[in-house]
Amino acid sequence: MAAGGISVSPMRTANASRWSVLIAIPFAGLIGASCSSSTGPSGPVGGPVMGALDTHCTGMATTVGACMMGGAVPDGGAPPIDYGATLYNSDGDDDDCKYHVSWTSTPVRENTSVTFTVMLTKLADMTTATGAGIRAEVFLTDTHPAPPPPQASESPPGTYKVGPIKFDTPGDWTVRFHFYEDCDDAPADSPHGHAAFFVRVPNPNGDGGID
Repeated sequence: MAAGGISVSPMRTANASRWSVLIAIPFAGLIGASCSSSTGPSGPVGGPVMGALDTHCTGMATTVGACMMGGAVPDGGAPPIDYGATLYNSDGDDDDCKYHVSWTSTPVRENTSVTFTVMLTKLADMTTATGAGIRAEVFLTDTHPAPPPPQASESPPGTYKVGPIKFDTPGDWTVRFHFYEDCDDAPADSPHGHAAFFVRVPNPNGDGGID
């Protein structure tokens, strides 16, 4: 006998509980299916290849001077370019010790548009380097380049959006950022500069992602 003098049958209570369970199971399944579904790319995510910290400019900093126009040299007459070593991690100094370069990116996956955010700082006084007009050179090997992305947009000053870039196969790619390419690279203090980083593109069917 329940409160208020109303009698509740034990059989009815048991049946009600059973129906509640039967209704709850498919409803929970629908919730689980909704939460596990994904409309975007999936699989391991790449990014900077981790390795030794860059120290090639320790104790050195080249003051950036005025831009002397004439950075573009016709094919066949170009002087040798003094590219330095490709760097590990997501920050380091440019080849000529003029800038500190750091970057982040959207998720790096095969055949997915990737955008890099590059922060450029002058090493001599640690002020932001504005108006650099960054261009990215992207390649897996000398004979396997990626289509060149458009020139970077800058906002806020000293921060550049570079992309979209599509990596068409897994591997450790090289992304070289070029700065102030319109400036003649001959003067030692020319704003012209460049820095390259390793970027890992994982196999979508296996591991190889960046932890």
